[in-house]
Amino acid sequence: MKDYLGAEKVVHGQPWGALHDGYFSDPAVARPLVETASAILAASPADVIVDLGGGTGFLLSQLAASGACTGADLVNLDCSETQLALSGKESVSRICASIDGFRRGDLVAGESRVFFMMRSVLHYAGEDGLSPLLRHLRAQAKEGEFFVHQTASFAHEKEAGFINNLYRHMHTDKWYPTVDALQKLLADAGWRVTATIPAPTLRLTSEDLARRYALDASDLAGIRDWMAKTPDPINKVARLTTSGFEAYLHYWVYTCVADGHSV
Repeated sequence: MKDYLGAEKVVHGQPWGALHDGYFSDPAVARPLVETASAILAASPADVIVDLGGGTGFLLSQLAASGACTGADLVNLDCSETQLALSGKESVSRICASIDGFRRGDLVAGESRVFFMMRSVLHYAGEDGLSPLLRHLRAQAKEGEFFVHQTASFAHEKEAGFINNLYRHMHTDKWYPTVDALQKLLADAGWRVTATIPAPTLRLTSEDLARRYALDASDLAGIRDWMAKTPDPINKVARLTTSGFEAYLHYWVYTCVADGHSV
């Protein structure tokens, strides 16, 4: 899953906080995920809290500020050294690794209880890689441990299909499921989904996408023309602007518990 880092390194580090209208550095945007995690940790404390694909460590800082991390070790696992360099150096352990390659032993030893969290990462696995990734994550968890993640997914197949076609036009293999499909994939991988709640939608402008995915004027014009010819789901997930376009990722927070066996 490190393959995506090539083009996207341009937005890693300091630029990340301002990307996409500051979505990934906004405490209000993070609140549904942070409040969900905080409530679970209050009822079922963990020895180690690990943010998978945690980037700059923003979510861990928000969770710590909520008071939910008392007595727990914090771990930021990410495969971008540039992102990790901005993570809290004193209070957060940083592990440079891919989420499809790490092992539980990289995080903890013995009987320590782990709480897994994640935001906006699963789509990097692609359509064919999502199920194996969910199984890999389940294999690193013990029965009863939680995995809380905020993942872009869609209520209707047409919406998901439109966004996935958009990403093909942007020359990336990222892939987004429907909510129902992701719930089934999670269950098949040994994760019991106990709650699914909406989270703030992410607005993607053509300007930000061009920077992030190294799109040139020809790419953007081609995408805009394609959008104009496929208007059916466009109102909910995309719109044309005067000179470009916008797209919208619908996010949901999934609360998952490791079942009694991994698959």
